Amino acid sequence: MKIIATLPPPHQADRLKAVAEHPLVEEARFNVGMRTPYGPKETLERLLAAMGGKPLWIDLKGRQLRIMQWAVPTYGDIILSHKVKVDLPARIEFRGGQYSDIVEVRGNRIFVEPDPPSALGRGQSVNIHGENLEIDGYLTREDKAYIKAAKELGIHRYMLSFVEGSQDIEDVFALDSKAEMIAKIESLKGLAYIGTLEFNEYVALNIVRPMAARDDLYANIGQDKFRIFSALQSIINSTSEAIVASRLCESLRKSTEPSLSDLADLMLLRQIGYREFMLSDELCKDTDAFLRAMETLAVLGERTRDTVSRITLD
Repeated sequence: MKIIATLPPPHQADRLKAVAEHPLVEEARFNVGMRTPYGPKETLERLLAAMGGKPLWIDLKGRQLRIMQWAVPTYGDIILSHKVKVDLPARIEFRGGQYSDIVEVRGNRIFVEPDPPSALGRGQSVNIHGENLEIDGYLTREDKAYIKAAKELGIHRYMLSFVEGSQDIEDVFALDSKAEMIAKIESLKGLAYIGTLEFNEYVALNIVRPMAARDDLYANIGQDKFRIFSALQSIINSTSEAIVASRLCESLRKSTEPSLSDLADLMLLRQIGYREFMLSDELCKDTDAFLRAMETLAVLGERTRDTVSRITLD
């Protein structure tokens, strides 16, 4: 069983050290949406130094929708990272499961009713639910800056958010021909893509592996939330090297021991075949919670090493 942790930005030195140097952390990722006082190259240099030779993945934002500047209730529009088109009526989901109806779309500016319950911070991710949603473009300007810096430092490992087609992968290849990629599956279009011949060819060539990025995938799975189980099965069926991420050990952010539901979740994921787990930004930025999660995962690995038999979910 392999654990991939999420690194805090390099100026949070104590937290970075706790995560990067933990003996059970074999690899780590850095989310380029995190705020850092340094440019892309210096940020990656500092992270590489902290990792001490362990593999580092750069998590690019792709078509993930994010708030581009602070949006304060009653001030009007919300500015997103990409231009969007969607049939109305549609809804936008904010952090914490709060919703507003979208009443007008103007490129990357949307207008909603009612106003969001609180101010929306720059960098916060959102999801839009509606028919015929189109998000313009894939790699952001920040993504491209990080790819350029990564190549200069000899890094070629990337996680790609909201992968939905081969062009997303080719966009990264165009900037780094040595790229090794993890495709984060976070939408119904992404789920459909992993069943295609094109995606299976990338997998067969060891160029791309899928990740079940459960937070956004669950948000975008549709009204029938039970579909998340067949989605998780489809992703691990595409390759035994698939990774599962998000909503792992969440109870440990508030408690010193894991909840029954968290333990059942981990055991289910092991039983349907997942062997690689990636811990979230929120969990890893809380050092105490992170350490408790590592203890829990260590026990899971020991208890399931010789006893897990794979099951299939219909």
